[in-house]
Amino acid sequence: MTRVSDVEPKTPVGQLPAHQLISCDDISCELMVDPIPRPAPDSISITLKPSVARVTFLDHAKPNSSVIMKYAQDILSERGVEVAENILLKGNPSVRMTEVMLQSFSGERGLVICGVSD
Repeated sequence: MTRVSDVEPKTPVGQLPAHQLISCDDISCELMVDPIPRPAPDSISITLKPSVARVTFLDHAKPNSSVIMKYAQDILSERGVEVAENILLKGNPSVRMTEVMLQSFSGERGLVICGVSD
C-alpha cells in the first residue's frame, strides 16, 4: 500500500501544494461544499430598456402589494407614462409563475414590474 506522504513531495508548513488546489472557474468549489446536484435553469434574455414607454404590473398578492402597485400606477399615469389599466395577479407569492403566464410576457415590449416583496 502506498501512503500519501510517500507520493507527495514535502511542502513547507502552512502552504498547500499547487497540485492540490482546485480551480473555481465553474461550480467545482460549490460542489466541494454542497454535493447535491441541482439542475441548471434554462437561460432567459432580459431587455434593459423597453422599446415602448408602457408599464404593466404583475401583483404577487403579498400584503398591501396591490395598494402599492395602484399607487405607483397612478403616479406614472400622472407623469404621462402609458400604464396597463389592469394589474395582473399571480395569486400566490410562494409559487413560481406558471409557464403560460411567463410566456404571455415574452412578447411585451414595455416594462413589466413584477411583484412587491419584503
